[in-house]
Amino acid sequence: MKYCVALFISLLLICNSSAQTSSYNLELVTYRKVLSELEIIAENTFEPSKILQDEFIQLQKTHGISSDKKNYRDFVRVRLAFEATRDSGLWQIRWTVTDNEPNSDAIWRQWQKRLNPQYKSEVTAQETAIAECDELSALFAFVARGLGVKKVGLFWPTWNHTVAVWTSMDKLNKPVRIIIPTSQIFISADATLGTKEFDPDKQKTIYDYSRQDVALSHKIPASLARMMVSQVQKFGGKSTAFLQARRNRLSKKFGGS
Repeated sequence: MKYCVALFISLLLICNSSAQTSSYNLELVTYRKVLSELEIIAENTFEPSKILQDEFIQLQKTHGISSDKKNYRDFVRVRLAFEATRDSGLWQIRWTVTDNEPNSDAIWRQWQKRLNPQYKSEVTAQETAIAECDELSALFAFVARGLGVKKVGLFWPTWNHTVAVWTSMDKLNKPVRIIIPTSQIFISADATLGTKEFDPDKQKTIYDYSRQDVALSHKIPASLARMMVSQVQKFGGKSTAFLQARRNRLSKKFGGS
């Protein structure tokens, strides 16, 4: 009798565990949660990184930006958002012509349907969404602002192309515009954050991207959220040369820019 009762309890526990696992696989995660996890990585892993510190020093030399702590903090989060949201970047968005408005709404709609994104390797990787240059730039700006960077906006280097700009400060507290090329359209394969292949002063005013594309309470599949965070954790602290080469390889697979 005792054996039968024990067996019955064991079966109940197994069934309950299976139900919890199934429920977890279908769980939705808020954008707020994703931002929170990214902020932890930025603060605890990226800010102390020698690689990122050296790249920040190089950006100071090439663009004359200030070396103060706040500027470095913003740089870390700008770089994180850039590598995550760019064409064929860490979140595996593929560039294509969509003719959508310059916001990230359509990307979030696609993400809501992504239950099992493949991201274990570049061979098995699949795009999580498709988007045009203005959508990518809006997504970058939206995520960067969510991480606390205020001076990010959209820039049109040509009438038919969009990138983003981070406005930093120099030692005299004067604005310095840093190009954020969210795709490789009209620039070389090696061009990356801070490229000078576009002139950011060509546009008289760059407005901060203040649109609330989705609410902090907006939910996406947990599997996609895990992919987003783990990709940033695994690759985001690598050197720019490594990330650019990886991005270019993935772009060839996806057939993007």
